Amino acid sequence: MRTLLLSLVLLLPLLAAPARAQAPLPGLTEGVQYRTLDNGQPYQALPPGMVEVAEVFAYTCPHCAHFAPMLEAWEKQLPAHARVVLVPWVSDRNDPWARIYFAARKARALSVLHPRLFAAIHETGELPRNADAAQILAFASRVKGVDVAALKAALQDEPAQLDALRNAFEFERRTEVEGTPTLIVAGRYQILGNSYQNLLDNARRVVDALAPARPAPARPAAPAGKPSSPRH
Repeated sequence: MRTLLLSLVLLLPLLAAPARAQAPLPGLTEGVQYRTLDNGQPYQALPPGMVEVAEVFAYTCPHCAHFAPMLEAWEKQLPAHARVVLVPWVSDRNDPWARIYFAARKARALSVLHPRLFAAIHETGELPRNADAAQILAFASRVKGVDVAALKAALQDEPAQLDALRNAFEFERRTEVEGTPTLIVAGRYQILGNSYQNLLDNARRVVDALAPARPAPARPAAPAGKPSSPRH
């Protein structure tokens, strides 16, 4: 269990908001496919009608390493109104794995570095699970396609790092994440499942249940010179 304390520099107090009852999702059962989070909010701001699927993961988690390629394949089959976002597990303000994730995201290196970090820990043994920041950076600097200067600059941007760490930590706290991998849909629904595939299947069912309503078809235009039928 991670330490749920960050320094005052990192954590800002959250304003307590009254819980709002959520209507049950059509065709689904609370406690079977999902659990409703009373005060949940999405991790990122998305355009109206978009549904966020957030995966809270940890590089050191073997389950996350196995789940990652499944999630990537599943994401390609999502409808246009859904988007997957990744949220690294934050243990404290100095968490080197969360910091390298946010630095790689800012340096536009995630596409090459993200899978390599999983492989280095769980397949090749190039990185131990308790690797420090220097070891992780040294490994990342050897990965082809990584702009090392940009990655180092992102790691050294302390205000941006602290802001990203705080946002992830607060998201994980308000969505009651206790382990990884965890899927949170729309910030309000924690997905339940008894296997990786079941987890993804249930997430898709929640995504489909949250699809924006289709607009009503437009009324046909009245022929020229003839008034349209009055509304009742």
